[in-house]
Amino acid sequence: MRTKILILCCLIGILFSCSTKSEQHSESRNEVNTSTDNENQVAEMVMAPAPSDSKSGEYRLETNAKATAQQTAVDKQKIIKDGNITVKSNNISNSKKGIDNLLKKLNAYYESEDLQNNEQSISYTLKIRIPAVNFEKLITNLENGEDEIESKNIQARDVTEEYVDIETRLITKRQYLQRYKQILAKAATVKDILAIEENIRNLEEEIDSQQGRLKYLADQVAFSTLNISLYKNKEYIEQPKSGFLTRTKMAINQGWQSIVDFMLWAISIWPYLIIISVLYLIIKRIIRTRRIKKANN
Repeated sequence: MRTKILILCCLIGILFSCSTKSEQHSESRNEVNTSTDNENQVAEMVMAPAPSDSKSGEYRLETNAKATAQQTAVDKQKIIKDGNITVKSNNISNSKKGIDNLLKKLNAYYESEDLQNNEQSISYTLKIRIPAVNFEKLITNLENGEDEIESKNIQARDVTEEYVDIETRLITKRQYLQRYKQILAKAATVKDILAIEENIRNLEEEIDSQQGRLKYLADQVAFSTLNISLYKNKEYIEQPKSGFLTRTKMAINQGWQSIVDFMLWAISIWPYLIIISVLYLIIKRIIRTRRIKKANN
């Protein structure tokens, strides 16, 4: 009887021990799972929206941005027009006034204006900015004018592809910037905050740079540039030859002027003449004294 009781007690103890270990193992596993879930939530909050870790999201952003930019490009191509024209004028004053009136009519303006006037010619170097829609009108008016067109060079550059590319990048970067700001509001640690703020700063710098380039291209597209070289050669006037009496008079004047120049030069060096004279007298006296001594000896 005692033996049965002892065996029963041993079995109960073994079962209780196994049950306790199982409960402890289950609690430990639940704690580990809870800790892991918390860590994953933090990692997902900081890293999931980042461009480098979400290729599918990046692809969707770039695809949508590119589609929007391409639709804009289809509506209107981006063409930059500029040129150089050399114009020979018979009356440069009238030609310049004509260009001034033409610019007012076509809503254009001078970006720079340079005038050169010398013995051979008088010339204007003009840099004109004009609305692209009036660029051809300006050239046509110059060609149909009274002045002679000596040379003309017109260029047209299609920057639509570059414009679309910059617009696409701007749309994508603005979307990334918005996502980073949302992440920043949820960041929990100082390390995460500093890392996200650095990414935001870099994105803002890139956006500012690309906005500047886009603004420059838009200005070049909206306003064309035309460089005009307007000039007139002056008439050569031959000087009449001088007669004998005139040349004789000029020779006398030149001779007299030479004498005056020499006298003025001599007056200007009088201190040196005095010094040289004093040195000469001193040296002469020393030589005479030595000769007297030799004669006495």
